[in-house]
Amino acid sequence: MSVLNSRTRRRRRRARAAVMLMLLAALVGAVAYAGDDDSTEVDLQQGDLGRHYQLYVPPGSAPAGGRPLIVALHGGLGTGAIMETQSGLDRIADSHNVVIAYPDGVGRAWNAGSCCGRPMDEHIDDVAFVRQVITDVERRTPIDHSRVYGTGFSNGAMLLHRIVCEAPDTFTAVAAVSGGVMVQDCSTRHPVPALLIQGRADKRIPWNGGTFRGTFRPSMQTVVGEFGRRNGCSNDADEIYDADGVQCHKLQKCASGDGVEWCGLQGVGHQWPGGKTYLRFLLGDNNERFSASQHIWTFFSQYRGPTSEAAPAAAGTNGKPQR
Repeated sequence: MSVLNSRTRRRRRRARAAVMLMLLAALVGAVAYAGDDDSTEVDLQQGDLGRHYQLYVPPGSAPAGGRPLIVALHGGLGTGAIMETQSGLDRIADSHNVVIAYPDGVGRAWNAGSCCGRPMDEHIDDVAFVRQVITDVERRTPIDHSRVYGTGFSNGAMLLHRIVCEAPDTFTAVAAVSGGVMVQDCSTRHPVPALLIQGRADKRIPWNGGTFRGTFRPSMQTVVGEFGRRNGCSNDADEIYDADGVQCHKLQKCASGDGVEWCGLQGVGHQWPGGKTYLRFLLGDNNERFSASQHIWTFFSQYRGPTSEAAPAAAGTNGKPQR
């Protein structure tokens, strides 16, 4: 009887997993086309791989010196179009004259180290691809090389951490939403301004760390500590925001001038705070009163890198607060 019960439980688990996959596939299919009508579809070639990204350039002319650029990396099972809809970053672009690039991962995933899917299995070099996207954007519209920023959600946030480890000169500053470091050895000590945003009820990226689907995800405290050591910060922190169930903190006395901030959202699951909510029953609640996108732009706008135009992909070297 116990063997039969065990087989029955396994069949039921497989059936539930199949239903979840169908629901996720339906979600992806429903919103895959949902990018802004004003976005440009761009195809690239990375070796033998055909790659793709969406580019949103706000209306009007670019200022002298070019516009800032944000590269926004989607989550697992997502696309650039989904990230565009989920984050609402186009509104930031329109309000602040910012260019946004939304790259697509291969098989709707990114090779972030020990995650995820086909890109990880096939050792796809997504770090190089993101740098290629930055270079390609620059060919299409004037970009301020001193203000090239990176953000990402979930698996995209994991890739963002890998870029900071392996190519820390890529971005002037970064903002990771609901995704931590999945690289086993990050030995670089190159300082990078960093903002981390995460729901405290996120089961996929546990606030206090833990294993999900066979891979370990470090705690927020661990990730903050690593950035703090890189940026020469003290272990002391100031509370800089406390409203609507959101608490944000900032490490003190960062010797490099590159700040480390993090925000925890009570009761929020695996969502982009203030953005479009997907599969609430599976991924958890959102917080519509706090805009991660606006908070990210406020953080980014503090930092500029070198003004040299020698290497657009290296625009983020030694980002420092604007004076």
